[in-house]
Amino acid sequence: MTQGREDAMDRGRLAGFCVTALAIQAYATLVTVFLPEFYANALALPVAAVGTAFMTVRVLDLMIDPLLGGMMDATRSRWGRYRPWLVASAPILMLSTYALFQAERGVGMAFLWVWLFIAFLGFSMIVLSHLAWTATLATGATERTRIFAWWQIFATAGQFSILAILPLVASAYPGDPAAGMHAAGWVMIVLIPAAILLALKTTPEKQPAEGAQAALALRDYVALFSQGPVVRLVLADLLIALSTGVANAVALFFYMGQLGFDRAAASTLILIAYAAAFAGTPLFAKLAGRIGKARALQVGALTQAALQLLMATQPANAFWLTAANVAALGLCIPIAWFLPRALMADVADATRARFGVDRTGLLYATLNGSMKLALGLAVGLAFLLLGWLGFDPAHASDPRNALPLRTLIGVVPALFSLGVVLCMMRYPETSLREASRKAALA
Repeated sequence: MTQGREDAMDRGRLAGFCVTALAIQAYATLVTVFLPEFYANALALPVAAVGTAFMTVRVLDLMIDPLLGGMMDATRSRWGRYRPWLVASAPILMLSTYALFQAERGVGMAFLWVWLFIAFLGFSMIVLSHLAWTATLATGATERTRIFAWWQIFATAGQFSILAILPLVASAYPGDPAAGMHAAGWVMIVLIPAAILLALKTTPEKQPAEGAQAALALRDYVALFSQGPVVRLVLADLLIALSTGVANAVALFFYMGQLGFDRAAASTLILIAYAAAFAGTPLFAKLAGRIGKARALQVGALTQAALQLLMATQPANAFWLTAANVAALGLCIPIAWFLPRALMADVADATRARFGVDRTGLLYATLNGSMKLALGLAVGLAFLLLGWLGFDPAHASDPRNALPLRTLIGVVPALFSLGVVLCMMRYPETSLREASRKAALA
């Protein structure tokens, strides 16, 4: 209990630090939910080609994450390990955001490939450095859960705020499908550096313990990544991201094509989901405190699977019925980021106790890699399947598109969610928490 009080961050400083999470998740939402549809619809690039670009660039980018994580852990500077990397991510993200979001008709696939790769590089840097820094802010289990819950609340605020812009722009410019993405791009170009500056100003970074940055031998890396909890968390993170990623990739096509809503109403449905996520974060944080983070993740994934199957049966032109289903699904959104990363912080402490070195950045690189792989595969597989079935975004309401869209919005995501439940069965959370406590005392 004493440890938790010593670790506790005041709300003002914690809020300033977590604004970067707001920027991170706003950007992730735009790239995974709206950017593929923007290039396939507004910019008229082939659906299958857009899916292939997102999938292959994600897979290539995976090779960079472990390298970045290891470099961050080994960084020695008077500003800390993670702060320099956070600062360096800003210009990369700002430049690539301008290129991707302000693009006009006539750009080719090479343009999309190059700028996606640069954007994902910058995104890796901001996510890895901020999450690894977050994990070092506390050692007590209660305070760590509190900090990651705040992180998730601000991340949800990022999703909500950026999504709030899109229906407004769609209503103001109904004849311009690119207007929303152009506006959102400018918001991100301003928000990202502002959020990073606020984190730097409000939160000092703890220096690692003596010897915590020592090099690991190859056999140590093998032992590090073959730990049962690491494998299970990465697989669960992969599956939960695949679940949400596949559904998000086809959400606009499904809402506008099969359910008969216009772009403003479809964007409002996505906004409703992330508004509900505000309630989902404290709900699952409280549940995790009572039954443990691993079991809370199982409960959330099982609930999400049932609601995804229900989504596949939604009738057309029933906005409030769809909105109710979407809101219920929104309560489960926080499990995709909050719980796996809070669990990985415990693993990082246990790893430090076992190996005598701090590999927090490297461990979070595995989660970032699984998330990237899942979202890249989700967009790629969904769009490739739609392209193979002859799907035309301009005629999404064609009855022949009902089965593939309903399968991809509900059935496939539900199967991935059920896989998360299986991954977390008998997860050794108690023993990891004890190792974390011993590491904190040491």
